Amino acid sequence: MRIARLMAVLALLAVATGARADEKKSDQKSAQKKAEKPTFKAMKTSTVTAKVKSVDQKTRMVTLVNDDGESTTFKADSRIKNLKQVKPGDVVSATLTETLTARVMNPSEAVPVAAQGSSTASAPLGAKPAAYHVEDAYMVAQVVALDKENMVVTLRGPKGNTYPVKARDKKNVDKLAVGDNIEIHAARALALEVSTPQK
Repeated sequence: MRIARLMAVLALLAVATGARADEKKSDQKSAQKKAEKPTFKAMKTSTVTAKVKSVDQKTRMVTLVNDDGESTTFKADSRIKNLKQVKPGDVVSATLTETLTARVMNPSEAVPVAAQGSSTASAPLGAKPAAYHVEDAYMVAQVVALDKENMVVTLRGPKGNTYPVKARDKKNVDKLAVGDNIEIHAARALALEVSTPQK
């Protein structure tokens, strides 16, 4: 998962607003609100489907066709252990879900080490083919420069590379300071499933 892509979403950070009280409380809340650090959460899901037009069990060649009539032919990988269960007319669906969370860490928090991982699961032998694969990335980037006039935040990743990010909300840029550490967690999950349509 590209670190530069993770950095770019920090430009979308949003902060909730509080209710007003009397003038004294309003001043306290205003100061407190200014001190609040931005956070961000996002999720995107997309699904594509296609029908099995043909499958050759000996050569493992499979042809899929989408709703627009476009077809693609490929050789099924040997790791697909349930190809024998696939028949013409079956529907193949793939769902990709991407999530991202980011928050500015408190100065007292220890900065953890960046990490990446992945895991895969598949359907049991004899079932219709299905698989689930997830990739996780965790890192901390530090704010190394702020150009508040042009709303550009420069972040340094765990490998020392710097990434200038153009922010969209000046209020969020005003809440950042050079030296702030931003914790970023991203995940990408792909679910594949073959099913027989109900008649």
